[in-house]
Amino acid sequence: MSGTEIAYIDFLDSDFVSLRVRQTGRSFRIHRKLLQSKSRPLIAALDSTLKEGRDSLYEFEDVKEGTVARFIEWAYRGDYPTSITLLEPLPTPFIPDKVDTDIEDKPGTKSPETDFTSENHPLLVHVRLYIFSHIYIIPELQKLAYEKATACFADLDKPDGLDRQLAVIDALRLSFSRLSHEDTLLDWLAQYAAYSIDKLRLQGSFHDLLKDFPALSSRMMISLSPAQSPPWRSTQQKHQFTQYSARWTGDNYDL
Repeated sequence: MSGTEIAYIDFLDSDFVSLRVRQTGRSFRIHRKLLQSKSRPLIAALDSTLKEGRDSLYEFEDVKEGTVARFIEWAYRGDYPTSITLLEPLPTPFIPDKVDTDIEDKPGTKSPETDFTSENHPLLVHVRLYIFSHIYIIPELQKLAYEKATACFADLDKPDGLDRQLAVIDALRLSFSRLSHEDTLLDWLAQYAAYSIDKLRLQGSFHDLLKDFPALSSRMMISLSPAQSPPWRSTQQKHQFTQYSARWTGDNYDL
């Protein structure tokens, strides 16, 4: 038994605290003593004299609802599911003095199915949990998420198809934007990106990723092989094609 595990009998009589997701406004409850055994930063905020402590409520600003739900399930069960059923959005409260009468440009309500791929895609689920546990110092969850994330990439092997390639690119961008440069997962992901370079380079968003995060490009260089031939032996293409973007508008059908 690890140092942060706790028997059910030791926390079931404790009070509940709430973890709220700002993006959706939904709150989830967890036993205080259980949370204390899992994350010192979270319980420190809830034990403080600040607003979190007074309200027994901690609000996550940039964390998805599914990530918080999986964390709580892991806290109780020792594991978390990859796919979860997304809850219906909470109704927007009616505020009379802020009624917007312009309904033409108002965005529609986003149904749970709209973000299903992002919320439940295995690569992004495990990477999000890994980053979450890194921020809130939950080493057991971070270790589990690392194992699940790397196993998922290994099972995927080289990403064939647009959907898989874009999911990998999103996972890379999320990791390199939120983790410290010393994190071991970044080296692992850089080697995976080098291994899959023949697939990922087909997407313009991967080229954008390399521009935005030179550290990824630098780490990939360690694993990349030399070109198969020198430039003086290369055959120039007869036709040069610029990068094509599949963003169609009505004008694309005009002659």
